[in-house]
Amino acid sequence: MHPAPPMQRSQPRFDEASQDVLDHLRQVFPIGTWTVTRFDGERQIYLTVDDTDLGVRPGSVVAWSNAMCQYLTPDGGPLIARDLRAVPEYAAVVDTTGSPAASYVGFPLANSDGTLFGSICGFGRDRLPFDTDTHTDLIRLLASLLSRILEADLQATSVARALEAAHRHADTDALTGLLNRRGWENLLSVEEARFRRFGDPGAVVVIDLDDLKLTNDTHGHHAGDDHLRRVAALVTSVVDVPAVVARTGGDEYGILISNSPMSVVDEVVATIRETLSRNEVSASIGVGRYEPADGLDGAWRRADAAMYLEKSHRRGTVAPAS
Repeated sequence: MHPAPPMQRSQPRFDEASQDVLDHLRQVFPIGTWTVTRFDGERQIYLTVDDTDLGVRPGSVVAWSNAMCQYLTPDGGPLIARDLRAVPEYAAVVDTTGSPAASYVGFPLANSDGTLFGSICGFGRDRLPFDTDTHTDLIRLLASLLSRILEADLQATSVARALEAAHRHADTDALTGLLNRRGWENLLSVEEARFRRFGDPGAVVVIDLDDLKLTNDTHGHHAGDDHLRRVAALVTSVVDVPAVVARTGGDEYGILISNSPMSVVDEVVATIRETLSRNEVSASIGVGRYEPADGLDGAWRRADAAMYLEKSHRRGTVAPAS
């Protein structure tokens, strides 16, 4: 009888490994709040939190300019401040934010391309004892191992996304070739866990055509179908960031933009507006930023609300804000 093959171990997940790291640090390092964070290009997002002191919650967000970790670089850590008031840069952050923290520890987490992904960082209400440097090598090692797990998890997620894209034929809109409503809702459900795990920056964009009914009534439904296909082609031709475009309703499109800060999202939306206008397509557009607090569904709802508000302004039923 042949021996049973060894059991295959599943790919370690970044969020699970982050929790294990914080559990261990809680036992060995005297500081009240431990976090694993993501720098999304504009903000610091607290992905995983072990807090007994400051009330920090997973999904909390602070502007990067108000984050202690703004002074980290991929190879520029660790940074340890036993007394934040003794370091002018940190003292300025405390004065700006009103943080009750008195001490800080920060170790960078690096992406595979050498850029800063985020950090392992700790905060405490009290000054740190003088022997905290004895833990520096341990935390540096944990940060390095967590960065490697992050890289592996990101690679596995990229492969999974590619496989999912290859199997979306059943969820494709026959008219435009885009993802249909069922596929769109499934996409948001699957991507929600990934956005939360990695703290990806991104947004949902909703586009609603203003003139489809007029086209149908004036030129017939075949002309309306041609119009829908043309808009789909125009939109997909100018979205040059990681994104999925779907036809979510009769005359409505949705775009999930991932791994892009809002400055990039705004540029994409501006390009879409200019392209549609240049091609004499009248449409209302709304944007909803992804927030960990209410996820992709919340971003979709905000985008939809913003689109309807713009449509109301265009029709003159709501007075624009002064």
